[in-house]
Amino acid sequence: MTTRARPAAVELAAGKVAAWRLERQLLGSGATARRPEAVADALVGVQAQVLSAAALSIALRSRNGAVGATARALADRRLVRTWAMRGTLHVFSATDFPTIAAALRHRETWRNPVWLRYFKVTEAAMEGIIEGVAEILDDGRPRSRAELSAELGARLGPEIGAHVKSGWGTFLKPAAMRGYLVQSGDGAGVTYVRPDRWLAAWTAIDPDQGLRDVLRRYLAAYGPASKAEILRWWGAQQPKLIRPALDDLLEELAEVDVDGRRGLIRREDIPSIEAASPMDDGVHLLGPFDPLIVGAGLRDLLIPAAHTKRVSRTAGWISPVVLVGGEVVGVWTSAPDGDRLRLTIDLFGRPSAVLRRAIEVAATRVGAVQSAEVRVAYGRVFAAAATGSDDD
Repeated sequence: MTTRARPAAVELAAGKVAAWRLERQLLGSGATARRPEAVADALVGVQAQVLSAAALSIALRSRNGAVGATARALADRRLVRTWAMRGTLHVFSATDFPTIAAALRHRETWRNPVWLRYFKVTEAAMEGIIEGVAEILDDGRPRSRAELSAELGARLGPEIGAHVKSGWGTFLKPAAMRGYLVQSGDGAGVTYVRPDRWLAAWTAIDPDQGLRDVLRRYLAAYGPASKAEILRWWGAQQPKLIRPALDDLLEELAEVDVDGRRGLIRREDIPSIEAASPMDDGVHLLGPFDPLIVGAGLRDLLIPAAHTKRVSRTAGWISPVVLVGGEVVGVWTSAPDGDRLRLTIDLFGRPSAVLRRAIEVAATRVGAVQSAEVRVAYGRVFAAAATGSDDD
């Protein structure tokens, strides 16, 4: 019996991949003016458990952007915020969310017996919570966490109501994964609504089709990526959750080799990668939880292994980074400094005078989207792990 030979991988230069990906991330010179919902579309959502971080990521990808644009888009129902990939809050465009919601039906990780035992709940009880949320929110009226807890408790018993009221949204995330729950974003406090009652238009999409579309778009914005990295971004430990969708896409995908690292990319993107011009000195200051840092494939080409823990920190916190030519070369933080914003830069190596000047320009951009003058300083940051977030 003969063994079928593994097809040869297409070799791509790391510099070209980095330049191409910056364009796909709306960070390159060719990026056009974007509304917040268009940025969210292009990036397949923006991680938003810290909403101010999502607003900064979006503003930095928008010509004449401002951090306030994200809040306005949420209030206008052009964006929605809910739990999604990795069980983490994201913002999505309202028109894109039906596709995302369909794909998320493949992320019902709560069905794992270990999960059920840990949270001391049965599969039947979880189904009751999920469908109960759908029925309660079917009237289109926003509910707070406390109101949902009370109504579910009245239907299913006080113990279920207490589960729902607990922090971190553990017992509401499964309803979000089924497309039954998003945050209403109406200002004072967090409330929840059903997206098919809240948004102007809603289209039911087949879950298999939705997942295939999401995986295609992930690779178009974050690729090349290994299967393990795709699974990490999607937020599931079991390959079987995405394997059928990837198998369906095999004819559309190619394996590539980038400086000895292998990953998948859409075949149609290979010519544009090969035609990309490497950017040796392009400097960006990206904020905390930036989509590129969270989602990029072949991450060890993006983040030097010796500094991974400076970027991806305790409890899932992702540092703001200094990006030069598509590679992370440092981290930074910001704090009010009188009527200005003080940015403290912590580079992994000694900066040249040219790099310092480029960082000043990038820092001015960070200040502009926040309507603040900036002052740049250099020093050690993130000596201790950060705690807390506005995740509700």
